[in-house]
Order: sequence, then structure tokens, then C-alpha cells
Amino acid sequence: MLKQKDYTAVFDASPDAMLVVDADGVIRDLNRQAVTMFGWSREELEGTEVERLIPAASRGEHRRHRRRYGEAPEPRPMGEGLELEALRKDGTTIPVEISLSPSQLSPGREHVICAVRDISPWRRMRRLSGMMVAAAEQERKHLSRELHDEFLQNLVALKIRVKLLADEKDDGERESARARIAEDIRGTIVGVKRMIRGLLPPELDHGGLSSALGSAFRDIEDVYGFTVHASMDRVGGELDEAATLALYRIVQEALGNAVRHAGVSEATVTFKSSNGTVTATIRDEGCGFELPDAERLPGDGCIGLAGMRERAALVGGTVVVQTSPGRGTTVQATVPVRSAGVPGGSKNR
Repeated sequence: MLKQKDYTAVFDASPDAMLVVDADGVIRDLNRQAVTMFGWSREELEGTEVERLIPAASRGEHRRHRRRYGEAPEPRPMGEGLELEALRKDGTTIPVEISLSPSQLSPGREHVICAVRDISPWRRMRRLSGMMVAAAEQERKHLSRELHDEFLQNLVALKIRVKLLADEKDDGERESARARIAEDIRGTIVGVKRMIRGLLPPELDHGGLSSALGSAFRDIEDVYGFTVHASMDRVGGELDEAATLALYRIVQEALGNAVRHAGVSEATVTFKSSNGTVTATIRDEGCGFELPDAERLPGDGCIGLAGMRERAALVGGTVVVQTSPGRGTTVQATVPVRSAGVPGGSKNR
């Protein structure tokens, strides 16, 4: 049979914050995880109202809910779809799930055992999932437009020219038509190769980050007339595969934003290696913009920025964006040489 000290050990070992609250809403006990989660010491929380852990704007409503619950207490499991927030000592709030279990821990005295779980990681993953779905849909639309507006139109034009070629009687005109058809086919092949590089750049496998980015910069200049000033000597050779792809995509997205929105015809890209990290800085002197809240969800105009941040976070890196209207935009992406979650960190081939 378990003794009191055994129950105390289980209480303290719980991965969730645990609070014991009496019928008056006063905290009578808490475990170590609660101290860690909320930032207050045990002495600061014991004997205070549980509403101390509720954002000020919601305290009155929480007291009403607590009193109604006290009239007919029953177990309430986590995950019932309630959007709840808890307040930390430093004034920040965290999204939480809470389970309630009424219990009579002492004779004639009702208590409620509250298990509080920080769901920030889950909310982050839900946000990332939504962003990825939105980004995938955006990419499908982009591919659809490219296939229709460029390649389908080119193929229709080629079909017409081949038919006209068959009817052409003049040898000189026939040869000229053949040359035009050959040139159109060559242009279409170049376009298909460009699209393939955009989806999965083969240069990353064969030549590494420097080669892949150099090719991307040339494509940007050829297609959009937009010049990228960059020093690419031995960039990224020390990065593992996941970190390399993350940095490539972030630079690609940042330059794509500059091409589409900055209103200028050039940007600079610089790289710096230091203390086990590689930092890429993308700077344009364009129109800039109002920086949206980093917590805004996909679909509200910030998929690109959110995507860069999330892609960096997945390998243990960061993205910092500095911009304001009329002052240009700087995107600074830093990734570790050995990406987070990649045991041993496979090197680029």
C-alpha cells in the first residue's frame, strides 16, 4: 500500500502542473511543475486565490464558473475544446488545458485537484500545420498558372505552327518555320527546367548551397530583370542537409518577396559563419511594409513570413525581419550547422 510520501512523490513527478484548491478557491498545495510553469514560488501561491493564475479580464467570469462547479462538482477531463489561458508571474499568458477532479482530502472538506497542461507546443504545431496546408495550396495555384499561362499556351502555339508547316510549299519559309519551332521547343524546355529547379533544386545535391543559390539568382535575373549581389565562395559547405535546404528556401522566399513587393530591381545577400551557425542576410532598399504580428495565422497575408520563421525553427534556427514603410527590408536567417533533431547531422553530398 502506498504511503503518504509515495503520493507526494507521484504528485511532484507529474509532468503537468498540479494544484489542490479548496471550496473557497484557495490554493492549498501545488507541485514543482506548477512552480516552474507559473514562475511564482510555492510560498507565493499557497493560501492565495486560484484566480491569481487567471488573466485579470477573465477573473470575474472564472469565479462565477468556479462557484457553479462547486455546487455540482464532477470530473472534467482535458481536451474538451475550451480555449483557456493562464497567467504567469512575469505577466505573460500561456494557452492551457485543465482537468478537474473533486476529492475529499480531509474530513468534511471538499477540494478540487486541478491538472494544468501547457499546450503552447500543440498550438504551435496546429498553426504550422495550417500554414503548410495554405502554402501547399498557394503553390498548387502557382503551378497551375505557370502551366496554363506559359507551357499550355506554348504547346498550343507549337501545334498550330506544325500544322502550318505541313501546308507550307515554299522551301525557304518552311525552313524558317522549322527554326522558329525549334526555338520555341528550346524555350519551353528551359522553362520546364526552371520550374523543376524551383520545386527541388538538383544543385543542392550536386553542387551544394553555393551552386543552388547561384543558379536561383541567375534565374531571378533572367526572368524578372532583378539583380542579386552576393558573395557565394564556399557558402554553406559545413551545413548538414536539413539546414542547407532550410536556408536555401528562406533566401529564395525572401528574394521572391523583394521581387514581387519591394519596388526595386536589386537586393544584396551576404553570409556569415560563426560559432556553429550560418547567417544569411537579405537586404533590399525598397518600399518596406508594416510588419505583421508574428502570431497571425495563415491566410491573413503573412504566409511567406510565417513560413520562413517556421522553416528556420524546425532546424533550430531563427528568422528576424526588420522593415517599415519607406525604409527597405532586411531578413536575417540564422541556422545551426548541425540542425536540431538530426542525429549526427548528415552532410551535403
